[in-house]
Amino acid sequence: MIKLLHVIAIGALVSSAVYAYSIKYETTLAAEHLQKLKGKTQRERDAIQVLKAEWQFLNRPDRVQALAERHLDLQPFVVTQVVKPSDIPNRGPKVDTIGRKLADLGLGMPTETPKNAKSSATTPRPMP
Repeated sequence: MIKLLHVIAIGALVSSAVYAYSIKYETTLAAEHLQKLKGKTQRERDAIQVLKAEWQFLNRPDRVQALAERHLDLQPFVVTQVVKPSDIPNRGPKVDTIGRKLADLGLGMPTETPKNAKSSATTPRPMP
């Protein structure tokens, strides 16, 4: 009986040692993964800072102005380009072109069918 208790105690001791080692191994893997993520995050932050610096260089007003003068054929502003609101013509009447075309085809008027009559396949034309 005592041998059985010794075997159980040794088995419990070995299993607890294996469990502690597995926890240590998982913790080590998680720490390595965390360090990799921190390194990747820092590289991404550095890349963002480089892009911000490039954007600040490219977005300088004097550089943009020089590019506009070189590549765009812009004319200087003339006072006659300014229009008073009273010089703008009023908007024309709104025209329903689709409705007009349907009316020209004779499809613009609704057709009525009596309640108990059967509908024919032809659409009645309005009398001129």
